[in-house]
This record gives sequence, structure tokens and C-alpha cells, in this order.
Amino acid sequence: MTESEPARPELGARRSEERVARPSSDELAAKLLAVQRVLRRLNADPEVRMKLHLRFMAICTSLKMPTADRFKVAKRLDRLIADAELVRSAGWEGDMLHRPPGGETGGT
Repeated sequence: MTESEPARPELGARRSEERVARPSSDELAAKLLAVQRVLRRLNADPEVRMKLHLRFMAICTSLKMPTADRFKVAKRLDRLIADAELVRSAGWEGDMLHRPPGGETGGT
């Protein structure tokens, strides 16, 4: 640390990825609706559907907090919809979090 460097980073300092414009309420609402529609149409193992649905509910609950970061919520929604699409396209059964490495579906 030199004299020109602060002892600790500024509270307002953010990583470069967080400097992009925050999504508007309408954009978040559209993403929430899109995720809800994907989850509703998802034909997968009930346990997998439940885990995805619980993630969706956790995201919705986090939006109600006064300190909700819209950028992070949007990223979480993007990851959730990607996971749901992955489950749908791969036709995985059972727990997607404990699948074998490489997405293989068991059997020898």
C-alpha cells in the first residue's frame, strides 16, 4: 500500500461487470414471467422441478428486500432459465445437482 492507495476500497467501488445499467422493473417482470412459463411447461422429475421452483421462489423473495440488487437478480434468473432449459433439452431424470460428471445418465 502506498500513500496514493486507500487502506480499503471505496464502498461505492464496483467490479466492471456491475457497472452496466441495472435492468428496469419491466425487464425484470418479463424475465420472471418467462421463467415461470418455462417452469410450468417443464416435463422433468418432480424433485428436479421442485428444486428449480424453490430457486425461483427464493429469487422472487429476494426482490422484496429493500437492498435487492437488480443486476444480481437478473443474473440469477438467467442461470435459472438456462438450468431449466438444460433439464428440458437433456431429458435428465432425478436430481440434476447430483448427476454424474459430464451429464452422463448412469448405466454401464
